[in-house]
Amino acid sequence: MKKKLIIILLVTFILALGTVTLVVASDGQPQGGCPNSFQLHSVMDHNHEHEGQHHHVGNDKDLNGDGWICGKHVGKDGSVHVHIDNNIPLP
Repeated sequence: MKKKLIIILLVTFILALGTVTLVVASDGQPQGGCPNSFQLHSVMDHNHEHEGQHHHVGNDKDLNGDGWICGKHVGKDGSVHVHIDNNIPLP
């Protein structure tokens, strides 16, 4: 019984340590960059209030979980917004 409790506590500690490491890694700083001509912006700044005024193309999901995505306005009036996740390795 005592050995089983120690193993459970050890596994819980290791899982908790891994969770803390992930939280520290996502400190609000981008974990990757954008391709040329794309602009990095916070997912929080990205809203869908103006859906009728422009079209979104690409994937506006934060796939790497850092809170940042890349965007680019295209088209002759800039009414098309291309979104991708920021996955270009930072120098």
